[in-house]
Amino acid sequence: MNIVNIAIKEIKRDFRDVRTLIFMLAFPIVLMLILGTALSNAFDSTISVGDIHVLYKDKTAGEFSTYVRTFIKEAKKSDIHFKKASHHMDGRREVKQGNYDGYMEIDNQGVQLYTNNSNSVKGSIIQGMVAAFADKYNMVAAVTQVKPNQVHMLMNSGHRDDYIQETSLHSKRQPGAMDYYAITMTTMIALYGAVSASYLIRGERTRKTADRLLAAPIHKSEIFIGKILGSMVTNFLCVAIIIVFSKFVFKAYWGNHLALVYLVVFTEVLFAVSFGLGISYIARTEGAAKMIVMVVIQLASFFGGAYFKIEATSTIARLITNLSPLTWANTAITKMIYANDLSASFPAILLNVGLSALFLLIAGMSLTRREGL
Repeated sequence: MNIVNIAIKEIKRDFRDVRTLIFMLAFPIVLMLILGTALSNAFDSTISVGDIHVLYKDKTAGEFSTYVRTFIKEAKKSDIHFKKASHHMDGRREVKQGNYDGYMEIDNQGVQLYTNNSNSVKGSIIQGMVAAFADKYNMVAAVTQVKPNQVHMLMNSGHRDDYIQETSLHSKRQPGAMDYYAITMTTMIALYGAVSASYLIRGERTRKTADRLLAAPIHKSEIFIGKILGSMVTNFLCVAIIIVFSKFVFKAYWGNHLALVYLVVFTEVLFAVSFGLGISYIARTEGAAKMIVMVVIQLASFFGGAYFKIEATSTIARLITNLSPLTWANTAITKMIYANDLSASFPAILLNVGLSALFLLIAGMSLTRREGL
């Protein structure tokens, strides 16, 4: 019962601190909004080529004008716009001057295409579409010389659009800017729980209340466990609120395994509290403990991709990023959300729990050796 009372007292004290609520709730939400909005283009996987303008000239005396018009109508759906050239217009010159992206000339011998080399992407798109039309046109032109009455049947038969069926082996959904920063801001603020945890016991000594706690009929272990539970509940509630807020207000996508996501974040909160508490006993002074915790958190946030996505290409870069606790959590959560890989959560959970046990062991042994807290 003493453990519960100490935990409740710790929760009340944290939530009465306005600065704590602003930092743990408002800070990640505002940062999520700013980064998710400002860097939205950096996460856009679509490429916009823009409208493509093609000049064409039909020298067949209208013999195949019906089929050309059908082709032009279908091409317009893909933002490829054809314009018929006048008799006095030099199509090749227009393309060379950059007024059009391509020039198509149709005669009884076939289809000739000229593209502007200044934009190879648009040129490749025009070539691909015109080549498909030209193959069929050349075939029709050959049939016309032998059996003209079979042309209409040839142009209207055998039309299929399912020769190639594409199946993606990867999830089509990719995290957008808001989705990405909803994850990284959540894991980052969970790690910031180490800052308040570094003051759990040291704060009692600073406020001169440690002696009162020891004079009360409470065992050291009860104080120790109660404070850890209270800090964990406070930090986890803040993180849970951020997830809910980002999901329903910012419309961030958290997938179909939200319970497992919460479990990964909960173990990260456990690690953060244990780390902060352990450092408070390892460091000799309050200033040293605070400095160590803040430096570790900032480095972990930077190399863990909290502020921008890091693509580690070299072995050393991958090693550094993999040392960040945010990398473990972000990788696990991302795989669960976008790849339905539930097993990805196990390494993150095991690492967080294992390191938490190590720091709690250090803090517990240091507490038993001290005369006071």
